[in-house]
Amino acid sequence: MTNQDHNQSTPWGLLSAKAIIYVAIGAFIFAFSGSFTAVSGSILAALFMLAGVFQLLFSRRNKTTDTSNIWGLMYGFSDIGFGIAILIYSLGDSDSIVQTLAFWALLYAILQSVQAMYSFIAARGGTSAPLKSMLTHGVTVLVSGGMSYVLLTFATGFNESMHLSGLFTIGLGVLLFVLIQLMRAQKANETEHRVG
Repeated sequence: MTNQDHNQSTPWGLLSAKAIIYVAIGAFIFAFSGSFTAVSGSILAALFMLAGVFQLLFSRRNKTTDTSNIWGLMYGFSDIGFGIAILIYSLGDSDSIVQTLAFWALLYAILQSVQAMYSFIAARGGTSAPLKSMLTHGVTVLVSGGMSYVLLTFATGFNESMHLSGLFTIGLGVLLFVLIQLMRAQKANETEHRVG
């Protein structure tokens, strides 16, 4: 199997779609934080659930090439679960949505830090791809943890805290794109070593 065949067999497009949705979530929050309604909450919830679905599809299709897809499943179920929570809270108190987003960001940071530890332990040899991947995980932990901290600590009002969370979510989407490129390079490198 060539590197190109291996990269084609891994459904990177599904994970890229999730990254695009994260950026869209951030842009949506940033644009509509001043006029947030129940309809806005429903759209936000749908975007989170869609991101979770794309993550689960990626994890399911990637099972043959990556036996440690438990992280992907956890991210997928987390996005769907928090999407459902946002949908429920959008019908009531808007402050609950801010707290839900803060808890989502906190869980995301925890999953990223544990996944980075797992990547560090599983990495063999001193190749630059795992190091770059771990650094990207580290920055993602800081961004998602920062989002949670800002939402819970500086929540002076719904508009202000939602506005800030939009920037963090855009950052998470961009970091996911970077991580995808690093994972693709790492998979190609592993395949090349197996063939060689």
